[in-house]
Amino acid sequence: MRALVSSKRPCKLERGELRRVPQDRSLRGVVGYHVCCPRCGFVTAVLNGDGGLVITESANEEVSFSAPARCVYCSVLIHLVSGQFNLEEDDRVRNVSYR
Repeated sequence: MRALVSSKRPCKLERGELRRVPQDRSLRGVVGYHVCCPRCGFVTAVLNGDGGLVITESANEEVSFSAPARCVYCSVLIHLVSGQFNLEEDDRVRNVSYR
């Protein structure tokens, strides 16, 4: 699934969208991203440097994580490489259903 970089507020993000944490780019690099889980739709903050995670951005807004991030709600592992999501389920993933 393709990741869509958005300027929406985190509470308005839809599945598969992400938003850069706003900051002055001249003072520091990437702080992090708000990622809307493609599986459950919950927004998780992914911070650069948290647990050794490194977030990189290309010139054409393709974002990559050096390690998978875990969704706070459903616990799926979210891999993001060159703007492409890949989800990985392990024994910690919660079965979430909506009615």
